[in-house]
Amino acid sequence: MAFLDAFRPAAALADLLEREKTALLKGDFATLEELSKSKESLLALVAKSKTPPPVLKDLQNRSAHNKRLLMASAKGLRTARERILSLRAQSQGFTAYGPAGKTTEIERKSLTMKRKA
Repeated sequence: MAFLDAFRPAAALADLLEREKTALLKGDFATLEELSKSKESLLALVAKSKTPPPVLKDLQNRSAHNKRLLMASAKGLRTARERILSLRAQSQGFTAYGPAGKTTEIERKSLTMKRKA
């Protein structure tokens, strides 16, 4: 945060929210972590300042948009994790029905050939 931003916290927060949006769209989580520290201090400054209601409404809209992006990102990460776990479970083997109609676990066997000299 630059020195002059202390005198115009609403503009600094709007800029930070824009950088946060860009980082969310790129999946740059390291930048998001860095921005969160500045965001807290800027929010405190905006709360103390006499910011006009239309500017506060704009900041609220930007923040809500970033929240939706963050929630969608988290949902995507959870879905990807579940998919990876599902693929790992499938690679261990699968379940099939035997002649008697009962389920049987079938394990994966190695496809490498053993050679004898």
